[in-house]
Amino acid sequence: MNPGYLILHPTSQPPSDLQALLKRLSDTGLIGTPLPQPSNGFLAGPRFLQRITFLGCSPNLPLPGNSESARATCTVQLLGPYPAERMITDHNCRPPRCHGCGHSFREWRDRITQADWQVDCPECKQAAEWPELNWRQTAGAARLFIAISQVFPGEAVPTGGLLETLREGSGDWAYFYAQQPLVWPAGNNPLAGEDHPTE
Repeated sequence: MNPGYLILHPTSQPPSDLQALLKRLSDTGLIGTPLPQPSNGFLAGPRFLQRITFLGCSPNLPLPGNSESARATCTVQLLGPYPAERMITDHNCRPPRCHGCGHSFREWRDRITQADWQVDCPECKQAAEWPELNWRQTAGAARLFIAISQVFPGEAVPTGGLLETLREGSGDWAYFYAQQPLVWPAGNNPLAGEDHPTE
């Protein structure tokens, strides 16, 4: 069973040259053999553990060659690029909070499906968009995401070297965690084949 995902995304526009990004990720050893189509993913590469830092004593990570099941092997999946910004949240994430006063948006699931992502805090009246709220590393918004499987929330972080590799083609990147990711505004699981980018 997959305990979750570490999901990385650019903080502004996605890289203009996706093939160049994939080549850098391959050259740095994060990604290895491509997964069968229609997946846009890869097995973990030969230097995966030098690109992702696990914070526990000795993680039992199902890497290619040491996993009993191919379904349980650590993978790196590309989600997107989408034609417009999408937001991914964890299925079980806590309600986001206002940065101004800490108000908890408990009704976020009902409201995030609407086309207008503008929200006004009912307590302090501060205006924001859904991605700008405090999600406590359980959500992110972008047109492109990199989802690394077999990572329990908070268990691992990208190394500075990996973030620098990502930064080369598109500026800064951020990351968050999701056990069961959902892409909004539709609320589909992008890793279950329900949400595919469209031109």
